[in-house]
Amino acid sequence: MLPYKQYIRAITLNWIHLAGFYCCIEIMMIAFAGTELMHSHDWKNFFLSVLILAPILMFAYGLIVLIPFLVVIVLLDVILLSTINRSLLFIGLVEWVLISPIFVYWAVQNDYWLWFALIFSFLVTQLIRSKKLNVSVPNHNSSQIQLR
Repeated sequence: MLPYKQYIRAITLNWIHLAGFYCCIEIMMIAFAGTELMHSHDWKNFFLSVLILAPILMFAYGLIVLIPFLVVIVLLDVILLSTINRSLLFIGLVEWVLISPIFVYWAVQNDYWLWFALIFSFLVTQLIRSKKLNVSVPNHNSSQIQLR
């Protein structure tokens, strides 16, 4: 079992998911607005879409999904870090496998393909998060997190 401070460190690194989701939304907005720009050549609309609508999408509509998402991630972190004696990379991949099917379902059900980009973003941020925390838990007696 990991010490309390190390749990807190692992949980607080979940901000990486928010940054990854925001970057993913910005990239997708640029791609969508860029395809529209090719046909209309309306730069004003392009900048409005990318600079203003992406943050609104993230913090208005996105928080409906992100708050429960973060709650589930924190719960999974606590449960998995205390029960599985593996690296954070393994635990992150387990979390990704458990949560991604929900995003796939929403993408297909709502015909909203941005969810697939967010699934990829979630995987990338899990990998980044595991590199920020180098967790080695060989057995129950000698568990530690090495911070870089």
